[in-house]
Amino acid sequence: MKKHLFIFTLLTSAAVVLLGGCICKDNSSEKSAVITGKKLKTGFYVDDGSRGNGAFTWAQLLFYSPQLEVTLLDGKDIRDGKLDNLDLLVVPGGSGDLQLASLQDSGRKKVRDFVRNGGAYVGVCAGFHSALANEGYLQIMPYKHRRDIAGTAAVLPVVISKEGASMLGIKPGRHYVRYNLGPISIPAQWSSGKAKTLGIYQSSIGYPGKPDVNFYGAPALIYGTFGKGKVIAASFHPESNVTSHPLALGCIYAVTGIKPAPVFPKRNYRPVRVAFWTPNTVGKAPMLRMLELDRHPDIDLMLAGKADLNAGILDHVDVLVIPDAFDNKNIDFAKSNASALTAFMDKGGKLLVSGVEAKAFPKHKNLVEIPAGKSFVNEALKKPGYSPLSTVADCN
Repeated sequence: MKKHLFIFTLLTSAAVVLLGGCICKDNSSEKSAVITGKKLKTGFYVDDGSRGNGAFTWAQLLFYSPQLEVTLLDGKDIRDGKLDNLDLLVVPGGSGDLQLASLQDSGRKKVRDFVRNGGAYVGVCAGFHSALANEGYLQIMPYKHRRDIAGTAAVLPVVISKEGASMLGIKPGRHYVRYNLGPISIPAQWSSGKAKTLGIYQSSIGYPGKPDVNFYGAPALIYGTFGKGKVIAASFHPESNVTSHPLALGCIYAVTGIKPAPVFPKRNYRPVRVAFWTPNTVGKAPMLRMLELDRHPDIDLMLAGKADLNAGILDHVDVLVIPDAFDNKNIDFAKSNASALTAFMDKGGKLLVSGVEAKAFPKHKNLVEIPAGKSFVNEALKKPGYSPLSTVADCN
């Protein structure tokens, strides 16, 4: 009965998107974000440790693929058995240690049982880390994390084997991918599963002024089986660049036989430009808030991190959205960027801030505090001199 209620709630929300351009949700819909009418029942893990632009980009790829039925999951959901009726679990990047801690022992066992009984698992960077065979990890892949080797963030070449390319549904050979401190692993002496390398790094990497770390031949993409289930894990971020999205979607294809084909929202003429701040942003509610903004035809959404801020993104957007942050991290952000944020608002930019950190931001007529868990859409569209091209439903 509860599942039917969730589905009805989200069908209603989808109708609002089509008719009013905004998703309206109550507290019950925050607990389960299921997009209905798809084929592959997919869980997307968004608890502590799953954060940053990558997690939000994965949400876009998954939610906009008509082949998938997507449920947002946190550690409690998994501990409560929400994996039982799913086919696939996708675990994005962030912090593997925090992901494992959020799952707790019982949640890690639930994931192992899910895969052992035939479920599919896609892990990226931190999700790769979590899948490894080290003690306290998920232990669904017979590789161990090498703690003695790591590199800095970079774009690296990865060579995908012919077998790997066939499994992923892409061309074999050299692909350039974003690497960001992902784990480097070695085979483990472990008989509970089988695995093989589908892609290897072909590069050295290191910090300026320090010796390079030799990544030549190190596993970048690993495929394996555990019980009746299938596992694929990438220590890089295939979602980060459009050119590597076929790799990201290919990972799902390799373990399920279904390749997602995202259909992204269309934009009306002269949309409002909105930047959505992603660092230290985790959980189901921020994902839903981002998707609400992204789906609206009058909004051109950009995901923004520290590098984007340093590159001058505030010179090119109308609105900056700051959602609730992990561990009140936005207080530090507000203090260290007060002058830049004030200058942005002085020029007419609007700053929308949600959560308890809102009090830390510079007071200004263009600062709007949004109650935690509420939609940003209506306020984002209230730009001076701007008339939305679509009818906007009242999400408050």
